Amino acid sequence: MLRLVPILIVLLLPPCLAGPDRLNVLAIGQVLPGQSPIPDWFDADPLVDYVLVPTDVDVTSSVFASGKYGTDEAWRRYIRIYFPKTRKQLVENFDFFVFPDGYIDPFTPRQISDIKFAITIGLGSFLTTGGDLSSPSARDYPGWKSSVLNEILPIELNDKMKQDGSAFSISVIKKDPPLLSMFIPLGIESFKGRFAFTYLTTRPGANVWAKLRSPTLPSTASGDWLVSWRVGDKGGIFWVVADDLDSTWWSPMYGPCENAYAMDVFFNILLYSTGRLLPEDVSSVHRVRQMYWRFNEEKLLLFSLLDFVDRFGASTRKIEEAVERFDSLKEESFDQYRKQEFESAFLTMEGVLKEMKAASDEAMRLKDRALLWVYLTEWFTVTGTLFITLFVTYTLLVKRSLYREVGTTAYRGGH
Repeated sequence: MLRLVPILIVLLLPPCLAGPDRLNVLAIGQVLPGQSPIPDWFDADPLVDYVLVPTDVDVTSSVFASGKYGTDEAWRRYIRIYFPKTRKQLVENFDFFVFPDGYIDPFTPRQISDIKFAITIGLGSFLTTGGDLSSPSARDYPGWKSSVLNEILPIELNDKMKQDGSAFSISVIKKDPPLLSMFIPLGIESFKGRFAFTYLTTRPGANVWAKLRSPTLPSTASGDWLVSWRVGDKGGIFWVVADDLDSTWWSPMYGPCENAYAMDVFFNILLYSTGRLLPEDVSSVHRVRQMYWRFNEEKLLLFSLLDFVDRFGASTRKIEEAVERFDSLKEESFDQYRKQEFESAFLTMEGVLKEMKAASDEAMRLKDRALLWVYLTEWFTVTGTLFITLFVTYTLLVKRSLYREVGTTAYRGGH
């Protein structure tokens, strides 16, 4: 029987590196499922392999970190397991860093120096600043301010930074290359984001790709939303965004998300930073990625149904074999995607999802059949108990056939 592998374990495992066509990402900070859209995004694109190094969770998810939520000891344990042991491994096995709420205090100075070295020789990097790096009083700020990574940021960490929880939208400034501008016809400038951004001070020489529009933005603030620069002559591109990936501009972590193309924006940043071509038809790429995302969701649902049905002893072999076929077809679609045959990849996944729907319906029928026997057993048990109770009640209290009348005795005086 197929069993659900714990999601945390699966997503933290190192990727199987598959040649130069793959894009290998090391995500550090608030990166766990349910905390960040990153696992869902990366699972939806066959070009990406990734490793998660969690160093932050929200208070509501203290179940993570093995009961030691918020302690640097827990994060150092994850770092020891999942962060590359040597500078050479870091440089050779990864193309890009992502720091969503990137709490770096648990890292050793040597490890932070290795990250800086990797960026200076070509690895890209993306840092969010709307959450725990939004102001000098925020938790992540001191660690970044005092680290060697501060030297290569395209922004200044200063006391002008302040977290603003107002709604905002963006205005695309840099339109060539069309990393963001290709989304303008799709409404990217009208999507609203909520739950925290900060005021950035962009360093001279950095590129400003988009600016914030918000009624609470001070006139003295630059309003820069997404900025970047290349670190040195041969270094990677370092990106900084004024909000966070759990902002509703990027994801529905804390509220409805209007922006259906957030994942595609992020992947454009990855592609551009690693010297890959941007998609010519982003709508086609978007709908294929949505298919992969739906596949992952449907597969988790199917596994949960199979696990439930299996507990009642029902045979699930036929559906398990179908799941293996679905995985094979998904890999076929992945190959088509990597060859930029997006229409073929879409049609393959469309067929797979139809078959998965049929498999889910069959699993539901097995569930209903299993529960029917449970309900029948309970009904017979309750009904049998009722009849026995009625019989005993009638026999003893109504018919009284088992009773004998008590005889009377006469009093004899003197004895």
